[in-house]
Amino acid sequence: MFKTASGREITYHGHEYANEIVRTKGSNKIINSIDELFGILLKSWCKETAFPSCQSDYNFKNDPSYGQCAITAVIVYDMFGGSIHKVKFSNGGTHYFNKINGHYIDLTSDQFTLYNLPVNYERNEEVPRQYCGKNADTSKRLKLLISRIGQNLDE
Repeated sequence: MFKTASGREITYHGHEYANEIVRTKGSNKIINSIDELFGILLKSWCKETAFPSCQSDYNFKNDPSYGQCAITAVIVYDMFGGSIHKVKFSNGGTHYFNKINGHYIDLTSDQFTLYNLPVNYERNEEVPRQYCGKNADTSKRLKLLISRIGQNLDE
């Protein structure tokens, strides 16, 4: 079981399929499973990697996945393949996640389950990887998260 920095138990949507998901892209001696990636992300997400409108009320200790969806979906795609998907909310917000081996995997789902906010994964749109990186700010946050993952792997 995973825990946030505050000690709260945390998991992700699709965790029951973790054993079916193995790394398909790149090589890394430490991150070979989706669970291993989730564990290192829990240490690597930060206020500066969150979506800009989420940064003012970002709470790493209790809600580390808040505002991290697009860049996390890109990292999952780059390591494990599958596809990137997005859903749009009635308030205009957008949420990104992955589909791997026919299963929806959302490493940032806790930002919704923590507050009992439902996400309808079935009503989604597949997006190409380059779509998630077309915004300069998103690219900058992605590079920062990749750097932080590397730093946390070295510890």
